[in-house]
Amino acid sequence: AYLQSSSSLLRSPGRPSPAIVSSLLLTSNMPPKKEGAAKTNGSSKKLSPTSASSTPQKSNGLSIFVAVIAFFALGVLSPPSLHTVRHVATHLDFSSSSLSTADATAQSTNKKLQLLPPHTPCTSSNLANYIHDTPVPGLHIVCIESLLNFDADNTNTLRFALFQNAIRPKLYQRKKITARGGGVGSTLDWHQVKQLLVNELGLRPEGPRQQPWAIFTPLGQRIVGENDVVTRGESSDDDNEHNSFMKSNTQILQELASSGMVLVFQGGNWRWPGVREGFQRNIELSPTLDFADVSTAEKRNITIETLSMTPLVVSIKGFLTDQECDHIATKAEPSMQYSGVSLKDADKGKAASNWRTSQSAFLYSNRDPILTAIDHRTASLSRVPKGHQEVLQVLRYGTTEKYDAHHDYFDPRDYQSDPNTMNLIQGGKRNRFATVFWYLTTVKEGGETI
Repeated sequence: AYLQSSSSLLRSPGRPSPAIVSSLLLTSNMPPKKEGAAKTNGSSKKLSPTSASSTPQKSNGLSIFVAVIAFFALGVLSPPSLHTVRHVATHLDFSSSSLSTADATAQSTNKKLQLLPPHTPCTSSNLANYIHDTPVPGLHIVCIESLLNFDADNTNTLRFALFQNAIRPKLYQRKKITARGGGVGSTLDWHQVKQLLVNELGLRPEGPRQQPWAIFTPLGQRIVGENDVVTRGESSDDDNEHNSFMKSNTQILQELASSGMVLVFQGGNWRWPGVREGFQRNIELSPTLDFADVSTAEKRNITIETLSMTPLVVSIKGFLTDQECDHIATKAEPSMQYSGVSLKDADKGKAASNWRTSQSAFLYSNRDPILTAIDHRTASLSRVPKGHQEVLQVLRYGTTEKYDAHHDYFDPRDYQSDPNTMNLIQGGKRNRFATVFWYLTTVKEGGETI
């Protein structure tokens, strides 16, 4: 529900010369289904005339291409940057059998040494990248400090400062959790931290229409979720490879303390906080979502600018090269057909052309290295695994063609008589939550899509 607010409202573009756009839809970040299970063929829904939030605009030029990918459930002067420190924090003693630096070095000959998240201290400059002027329901900022008491008891303590709904509180309050039992070998418990966050932030538990909440680093690396499997021993690489939602109690606490600042999302899906209109941030895109990847593979820096807070709309420049734009348009051209829609219950039997007159094609990325690279880049941008993406959809608008204002997500109240759609979205629990458009060509005027 929280992240559905970023679903795009589309308007038909008007343009005087050929143009191409591509867009991406994100869905709730549940464990991925088998490939193909989350596909919706890129169809969308229209809003009733009374609920449409924008007026459709007919094309007054030649043609425009729009490419769309979908996922199932996305500084005014110069962009601020985070001040982080990369390290292996072996000094954080959250269990009686913590791994020493020497032990870690020895074990790294048998398996890759996993780095802890970069440390992001809660300085004023760092908080400015995430604190909002107005409340954002379902987004919370938490600062975590590790306090090691080198006294007779040698107890472990975590101290928390909480920013509910991502705004500065009028009165700062700090909360502390000390290892149960105290004394040498005492162990902090993730469930203690979990309960504190639930009580202080008002986190809602997973339900029939509610995804479990999750915690991320400031750069979008997922640490732990509400219902993740937590083990008492050290989780192995094999365990993590087969179940990304399984970690040991020690690993979770070390990653939380190492991160310093974390973001808690009700609904469990990452999105880049908008902060305010005009806000800009620089991020690095990589070919994978592996935050421990130190390879020399191509990486690129991009700037994200907030255009709107409600719904959240951001712009990204330089995401595609000219060659990639040409490749998408050329590959889609032979398969263009007039677009369809997923009809609401109230619109059964009506023609799609009542609302949508564009042409579209679907492009699969398998055996296409260019599209595969774009898929991975999109996953890096959204911080959502590639398995949640729908098939790339390419749209073309000719003269006078349009698509009336609509939501890209499926409101279950409008599809009660459509068992296929209701099953696809699991009654509304699993849904599209973001759309990414790629404009593949430029036009002199018009061409508005959102």
